[in-house]
Amino acid sequence: MAAMENQDDARTLHDSQMNKALGAFLLFFAAVVLVSIFFTDTGIGKLTNLGAGAVLGLIGGLMFLKGLQADRKRRMSP
Repeated sequence: MAAMENQDDARTLHDSQMNKALGAFLLFFAAVVLVSIFFTDTGIGKLTNLGAGAVLGLIGGLMFLKGLQADRKRRMSP
């Protein structure tokens, strides 16, 4: 039984680290896309960058929060 619990704990740790890393990357990429709005000439380009940055930021933020939540849950379990 202990080996199975260690396996589950390792998997939860790996999942939480992966979600935090991917979420941080997507948040950074969303910030780059949002900054590129100021360097875009056309209105449709600015709206496209705004939409893409918002979607990437939302997905990245949710992934990062999910990773934090899984990490907290792993630490709280005995």
